Amino acid sequence: MEYEEFIRKLGQKIKEIRVSKGITQEAMDEGTYAISYRTVQDIENGQSHPSVRSIFKIAKQLKVRPKDLLDV
Repeated sequence: MEYEEFIRKLGQKIKEIRVSKGITQEAMDEGTYAISYRTVQDIENGQSHPSVRSIFKIAKQLKVRPKDLLDV
């Protein structure tokens, strides 16, 4: 798998988990581990290369382990 494909699949995985839990992109921008909805949107669309900090915050918001997001 190439890097760009990995980034695309990572975004799809995040979106899949977020939607399955009924969490909006806007709701990700709230709470202790808030992450900008625009950042989430860019990651889910494969237009952003997320940092480890972003992956950590997204995992906390979705109540999953970071490795669950990276297992694409």
